[in-house]
Amino acid sequence: MIRCVTTEDPSDDLATVVRWQASGGGVEVVSSGPPVVVALCTCDGGQEMQRLTSTAPDLMDHLRRT
Repeated sequence: MIRCVTTEDPSDDLATVVRWQASGGGVEVVSSGPPVVVALCTCDGGQEMQRLTSTAPDLMDHLRRT
């Protein structure tokens, strides 16, 4: 289970990544930046569906922990 623990509302970018992971998708860090660049990949073959570029500190923290 993917969990996001924060005292503040998560950034839109973090919410996108957590929702993607909760749905079974994979996330590959393309560049640790900043900005961080992540590829959102399918769960069945790892095909990249979208790239996300972000400077959101909560997303960077989440990716370091997962």
